[in-house]
Amino acid sequence: MADPTPPPAFPPGLAAAPAAAPPARSRAVLLAPVALALLCGLGATAALFYGVRQLEQDKLALAFEQRAHARLQALREGVSNAIAGLRAVNQLFASTPQVTRQQFRLFVQPILDRSPYTYGISYTRFLPQAQRPAFEAELAGRLPGRAMTEMRDGRAVPAGQRSSYWVIDYIEPLAGNEAAFGLDTAYPQAGNVARERAYDTGLPLAGALIALAQGPAPRTGVIVSMPVYRYGAVLADVAARRSALEGETNIVIRPNDLVRKIYAAAGLLGAAGVNQRVYAADREEPAGLVFEELAEAEPAPAALLRWLYPAAPARAVRRLDLAGQPWLLLSWSSPGWAAADHLASLATLALGLVLSLLAAALVQALVWRNRHIQRRVELRTAQLKQLNQALRLRERAIESSTNAVVITAAAPHNPIVYVNPAFERITGYRAAEVLGKSPRLLHGHDLEQQGAAEIRAAIREQRDGHAVVRNYRKDGAMFWNDIYISPVREADGAIHHYVSIQHDITAVKAYESELHHQATHDALSGLPNRALMKDRLRQSLHLAARKDETLWVVSLDLDHFKFVNGRLGHKGGDRLLQAVAERLLAGVRPVDTVARIGGDEFVLLLLPEQGASCPRGDEVQRLLALLAEPLVVDGQELFLTCSAGVAVYPGDGAEAEQLVERADIAMHRAKELGRDNYQFFTAAMNEQLGERLRIEGALRSALERREFVLHYQPQIDVVGGRIFGMEALIRWQHPELGMVAPSRFIGLAEETGLILPIGAWVLRSACLQLLEWQRGGRPGLRIAVNVSARQLAAPGFVQMVAELLAETGLAPRCLELELTESFLMQDVEHAIGMMRQLKRLGVLLAIDDFGTGYSSLAHLKRFEVDVLKIDQTFVRDLAVDPDDAAIVATIISLAANLKLEVISEGVETQDQVDFLRRHGCRQMQGYHFGRPVDAAAFEQLLLADEARAGRAEQGADSGG
Repeated sequence: MADPTPPPAFPPGLAAAPAAAPPARSRAVLLAPVALALLCGLGATAALFYGVRQLEQDKLALAFEQRAHARLQALREGVSNAIAGLRAVNQLFASTPQVTRQQFRLFVQPILDRSPYTYGISYTRFLPQAQRPAFEAELAGRLPGRAMTEMRDGRAVPAGQRSSYWVIDYIEPLAGNEAAFGLDTAYPQAGNVARERAYDTGLPLAGALIALAQGPAPRTGVIVSMPVYRYGAVLADVAARRSALEGETNIVIRPNDLVRKIYAAAGLLGAAGVNQRVYAADREEPAGLVFEELAEAEPAPAALLRWLYPAAPARAVRRLDLAGQPWLLLSWSSPGWAAADHLASLATLALGLVLSLLAAALVQALVWRNRHIQRRVELRTAQLKQLNQALRLRERAIESSTNAVVITAAAPHNPIVYVNPAFERITGYRAAEVLGKSPRLLHGHDLEQQGAAEIRAAIREQRDGHAVVRNYRKDGAMFWNDIYISPVREADGAIHHYVSIQHDITAVKAYESELHHQATHDALSGLPNRALMKDRLRQSLHLAARKDETLWVVSLDLDHFKFVNGRLGHKGGDRLLQAVAERLLAGVRPVDTVARIGGDEFVLLLLPEQGASCPRGDEVQRLLALLAEPLVVDGQELFLTCSAGVAVYPGDGAEAEQLVERADIAMHRAKELGRDNYQFFTAAMNEQLGERLRIEGALRSALERREFVLHYQPQIDVVGGRIFGMEALIRWQHPELGMVAPSRFIGLAEETGLILPIGAWVLRSACLQLLEWQRGGRPGLRIAVNVSARQLAAPGFVQMVAELLAETGLAPRCLELELTESFLMQDVEHAIGMMRQLKRLGVLLAIDDFGTGYSSLAHLKRFEVDVLKIDQTFVRDLAVDPDDAAIVATIISLAANLKLEVISEGVETQDQVDFLRRHGCRQMQGYHFGRPVDAAAFEQLLLADEARAGRAEQGADSGG
């Protein structure tokens, strides 16, 4: 039968509570999670303590290693400074034929001041037995009663009689080193292996520990020696070094003083807990111990601490090379324990124990709360089923949308409560990863953007909002998000949520960005263009005005780019410009700006150095040197030079356009001064620019108006005393400016391209004039004509010369074309090809201004040239400057060995004539023989030369 007792009644919406468990079982169920939580907490505490303790020990070991390395680095730097001082002293002897005692003292004193741990610096020279009396007399004059000494049994005694000695002649400071003055270091022979090796290599090398003659006890030290060779000697091999050996420079080091002073200067002495030993050997041996520092012993830690922190003392072994001599640095820590070194692990242990107890208590509270919540969940389950059915329909509609839908709570930080699949596809985040988090997650670190502020304002003001913001996907990729947000209002008007519709517009933004980049950057090089450069310049000027700083605007232009572009072609020229742009970008800092404003013109904006108010003084020169390094384009090695002009804010202007214009003026001035340099803008350059414009305007019509004339300077064969040729030199006779010097218009003609028609006129006029003189009975005369790099680069130059020779009938051997050395080295292979074509015509080729460029003998022997012209800068002072005399003599000898003619330019005195003739140069030109004159005057020079020759022949016949 059924139980007649009715079931108990419950309030609506509530379910009956389950039957109570027996007391013993209930207590066990409640205590099990508490015990488990406590055990887990203690286990986690032990693991964290071990990890933190290990980190502390690693930190202490790293700190000890760093201190050991700091000592090694300090010693290495100190030793390097001492060796550098020795090299500097040795260089003094290598660069000076005879070093006096006073020069030695003055040179060495600053080195000793910089290296106080160097006990002395000396010069030891080779002394034959025959010179010993004189040396000892001089020694006694400086130190009364002093004679040559040698080391025996660790002390200085009078030197014995030998065939030669190595005596210390100079030593600084003398005070404290008197005992070493006059010491014969060649005796005893033992221990001189390092010195012998130094003689063979020319390097500074240190010997082993030796007994010193000078200084306080203990007199133990190390000598670092570097050989001194005979001034000017060629040291090709060991035999040559041995033959040229004259002496040696030395530094005396007392190892204990060296180490102690270096450590003291670096603040490394007396470090707590660190013990240090330094051996002048490659292993630990008592005989090599030169320095020892032992830290005070610390009290042993308690037994519990030793159990918690078992650790062996740290030990570090470092090796130091002292000029070829190995030294050993040994460091070890003192056993001990300091609470300050283990605060983190102790705090971790204490905090872990406390948190474990708290966690156990919290778990117990949660167990009781969970039992209460479980009852309430069961009561609400039925109601939620109905709500879920209604929500499921709306959820399917939102999940089908192609735009991202995000619902956030109207609470602090607006946590996300829902995202649809489109959100997951766009952002890469799964819904579970973002639920409960702020939508700012998508902003990354980019929180201060304007669009984000608009969204926050819409939420704050509880209104609709729209913004375009930068968001970031889960993989870090940025995308542009077009967001519409609206509040979700309840029936009573309260707002508990916000819904946002988001659309990925990255592709649209990328297209806009590409258009903007194309508008502000150079398409070829990728550098900022003129518009972006001026915008950055204006911003930088505004900032510099606020901070009272100086900035530079640099206008930079490639020298002879049109010539290079003509040979490489447009594509090769483009690759060259790209390579130049890359070098410029690599040579400046990220905060500076490099812009290409057209052709081969670049503009640089150089900001002040960090911590300074202006850019580095050598910045522009460093960039020019960087661009001057060889560059390979399409398999061709090119040598580029640049001209640069600098305008300085605020001194040269406060407006962007004004600074760029003045930098450009300064750049043109640099080109006028010979290119491959840079100039700062000055007020005088404005006037020079005006003159340049006037000259350029007049130059364009000068050829048509026949304002150019040729002057001729005779070339003399001093053996026969006859004129054998002349050099054609252009002059410009302007009706208003008068006689314009070539230096004022030739460079401008090359830059504007006018040098091509002008050069063709010069070549044609010179050939016609020479032909006229030859028809007058002078068939052996020849004429030299300068050819510019621009002419040689022009297509059809060789053909033009061939047609001119054919038209005039001039013998090719009577025409000498002078090529500049700098042109030949710009592109060696091209120059060789051009010379071969010209040589096939039969003309003579000369290298003008030889010695001022940078050609090598390897290239010179490949150049098909006939004449070397010695530049007048060497000839001018050869009678008084030994260096110029040596260079001229070398060039003459080189030309003779290569079967080349040699002509000396700029000969102005009889002394120069005598010198040149004595060294084998028979062809000369200069004011001593005649200034450049016009054709009529030169005709008179030829007549006078012929008359002198006739008188000389008559005198010879009558004498016979």
